[in-house]
Amino acid sequence: MEKQTILVVDDEKLVLELLTDLLETEFEVIAADNGEQAIQQLKRHPVSMVISDVAMPGVDGYELCGFIKRTGSLSHIPVILLTAKTELESKIQGLHGGADVYLEKPFSPDFLKAQVISTLQNRTRVQDYLILEKQNSDAEENGEKSFISQLHLIIDEYITDPLLDLEFLAKHLHMSRASLYRKIKALTPLTPYEIVEQRRLRRATDLIQKSQYKMNEIAIMSGYNSASQFTKSFKRQFGQSPLHYSRNRK
Repeated sequence: MEKQTILVVDDEKLVLELLTDLLETEFEVIAADNGEQAIQQLKRHPVSMVISDVAMPGVDGYELCGFIKRTGSLSHIPVILLTAKTELESKIQGLHGGADVYLEKPFSPDFLKAQVISTLQNRTRVQDYLILEKQNSDAEENGEKSFISQLHLIIDEYITDPLLDLEFLAKHLHMSRASLYRKIKALTPLTPYEIVEQRRLRRATDLIQKSQYKMNEIAIMSGYNSASQFTKSFKRQFGQSPLHYSRNRK
């Protein structure tokens, strides 16, 4: 079987050598020492995954990730971002940029390799599911991208409703709860609850960054029953309260 190709990107030669040694027994590994070079490699080679450092001169890891996720022919490629930064702001920036996995340096080589294999296996499951869907349906436009986009649109439209859950989504997508749950799990590594929670927290961080609203208003606008429930979810995801995050930004 032909090996999958992984593009590793870092401006430190030792890190590139470490990643290459770690992965080359199971994957074809190509390297780039900056974001611009990585983009050129993506144009030349069919790549299954990108592992990139964040802090690089010129095009950094966030910008590279954004380029990949905005480019139709590349947007399916999973991106793992590596960074020495531990600030919450960096993690949120990675989330908004579309990174699939975000790991802090120094990282465990075994853990990184496990993340690579798990992410690629999830991607293969998605592709296999779509092939089956295409064979069993004339509605080819109802593939992964359009379904997830439709799901996000519904979540965003009703995000202020605290009752937004699996049953709510199934009703608006005209599916049974069981069918919707199976489809979401086939297309993503997340549960329906986790997808809704991510969209709520993304809405919340957007509103906090605008500095126009009080925390209880942001909680309501993001679909939480109370400010305490919002704070609990925010701390669980980001390791600090939304108020602390807001003060740090100021």
